[in-house]
Amino acid sequence: MHDVFEARLVERFRQGDARAMETLFELYADRALGLAMRLTETREDAEEVAQEAFVRAFRNARQLTGGHTRRFGPWLFAIIRSIAADKRRQLRLPTFSLDTPLGEALVSFARTEDEAIRRAERKALLDALEALSEEYKLVLTLCDLEDIPHAEAAEVLGRSVAATKSLLYRARRTLRDALVG
Repeated sequence: MHDVFEARLVERFRQGDARAMETLFELYADRALGLAMRLTETREDAEEVAQEAFVRAFRNARQLTGGHTRRFGPWLFAIIRSIAADKRRQLRLPTFSLDTPLGEALVSFARTEDEAIRRAERKALLDALEALSEEYKLVLTLCDLEDIPHAEAAEVLGRSVAATKSLLYRARRTLRDALVG
């Protein structure tokens, strides 16, 4: 049902319907900002990336054709990925910083009274994430943090679903090995 609703919105969006654009924005704004925050260093950068992604999407609505007709999300996420990569290249920013709360989403830390241990665990996790390749960080963000289905993540990554699942498995394994070893 959601796919049919979104497909209709996308068609109206492609025709320039401002209400359809507004509805798509409302549907995807939080997820777009969440992805942008994981791909940039600061909230300001993330907001800028997400805003630019929506501007580009709305400006290029007629390009949303073919297999994308019913898939606005992956198209928008691919735009976010591109803009964030450009921003990192321009500013030479790391993908994650210690201010990014990814550790809480990926690993359930033991409840402990000792704040120093929790900080050390979080730092170890973020250091391990920082050491991952760009592809590994992105697939973990899409699939594990944003909970995007494998098929949509594959579209964003420009890979097959099987290749995306394999990449996700390798990324998880690499992260686990970095944390254990």
